[in-house]
Amino acid sequence: MKHNRGNLILTFVPSLIFASVAAVGWYYYYSEVDKNQIFRADSIEVQQELNSKLKKQQARIETINAEKLAIETSLQQEMNRVRSATAELKAELAQRQAELQSLHDQIGTVSGEKAQLLTQLEQEQKSKAHFTSLKNRLEQELIESRVELVQRQVEQQSLHDAISTASGEKVRLLSQLELEQKSKEQFVSLKNRLEKELNESRVEILLLKNQMTVIKLTDEVLFNSGSAELKPTGEKVLSLIAESLNSYPDRAISVEGHTDNVPILHKDRYESNWELSAARALAAVNYFQQNNQVDPKRLKVVGYGQYRPISSNETAEGRKINRRIEIKLLPPG
Repeated sequence: MKHNRGNLILTFVPSLIFASVAAVGWYYYYSEVDKNQIFRADSIEVQQELNSKLKKQQARIETINAEKLAIETSLQQEMNRVRSATAELKAELAQRQAELQSLHDQIGTVSGEKAQLLTQLEQEQKSKAHFTSLKNRLEQELIESRVELVQRQVEQQSLHDAISTASGEKVRLLSQLELEQKSKEQFVSLKNRLEKELNESRVEILLLKNQMTVIKLTDEVLFNSGSAELKPTGEKVLSLIAESLNSYPDRAISVEGHTDNVPILHKDRYESNWELSAARALAAVNYFQQNNQVDPKRLKVVGYGQYRPISSNETAEGRKINRRIEIKLLPPG
């Protein structure tokens, strides 16, 4: 009896131990299966998150490329540096994509790949920050390029305007020199004709830099002493002068009378030298108007009397020079 009970115990105990071991083995087996399923789920979720981030990065790159294409026509030369930077970004992105693909291939083979993937994710975050910084730098460079282009366009326009102005000024100066040379030749001819008519040099013609022409005649050429009536020779002289003045129909003419400082003794006609100077200037203007020799709208009369001498009144020669008629062809405008 006791022997049979012992055999029964010896038979049952190993079976019980084997069953317990088998149960524990199955428990650990299914536990590991659950862990692997959880790990696969986590890996798929990480892969989806990485794919989402990758699509966002690709969308950002496409946006930057669109902005680059929109302005590269006007900034072709300035965009060489930008193109180079964009190429580097694309190469860097391709490298990142290759790295991500490599990570995807290794997810199911190594249990420690999850930690490596998290590390890679941190690197991708840093890469994203670097990409954002690079994008901002490119945008700033584009803005600076636009500003520089505008500045160059303004400088080119300013240079073009300066060249146009210089060319116009050159043409104007050449035209002015030509007119001045023509005027000089004409008035030299007039002086020669007047000197030939008077048989002596009692005429002075000045061509000033502001295009004013001054014809100075001593009073004895036109008038008798103390008189404001033109002499026949004076009328002929004024006719010759009128021919030259009419070559400049758009310019005004000022006829100015001057005397010396000797007081008028016989005041039956002129009370002062001032009145005599004005009367002589008026006589010359009236003669210019006769027979429409000079348009009266161009003429004006001025009497200065003794108050604008060009020589000393202390000598007879100086007083003779001061007694004069000045006919001024005024500058244009």
